Amino acid sequence: MTNTLISASTIALMLATGAQAQGNGQRGASFIESWDMSQTGYVSLDDMQTRRGDLFDMFDHDGNGYLAADELAQMAETVTAQGELRLERQAENRAEQQAGGRRGQAQNANPTGAIIHSAMSVEFNDTNDDGRIAREEFLTSTARLFAALDRNGDGRIDLNDF
Repeated sequence: MTNTLISASTIALMLATGAQAQGNGQRGASFIESWDMSQTGYVSLDDMQTRRGDLFDMFDHDGNGYLAADELAQMAETVTAQGELRLERQAENRAEQQAGGRRGQAQNANPTGAIIHSAMSVEFNDTNDDGRIAREEFLTSTARLFAALDRNGDGRIDLNDF
């Protein structure tokens, strides 16, 4: 139970993809803050490889280099819980914006969060279809995730991609 709570808190921070960062209201700023490992102001492929490696290690409880059924189940449960928290925050932000008389500025759905959450799935990562995800498979899949998020194709994920 404690591991699940710690994992849920940690994954919420690591997967942060809020449409608006706390304080500045810029779409994508929270994602960049959480995934910019090199502190450059944007997310590079190397940054994303490092962050995904950390995520893999967090869920590989037995340290065998694979995410097996029980580890995948916990990852799915944690990602789902984090997604629910994100949706709650979006609803709260919309309500605050409307209460403040800023109608029409409410957030749209956050496709970045959906892309990142789907990139945590077995389907996205299990390239050899053996029902488990090897660390190498997980990291190799990072390039596809990066390409999906780098909407303008400039080799980095920054506010322009949101």
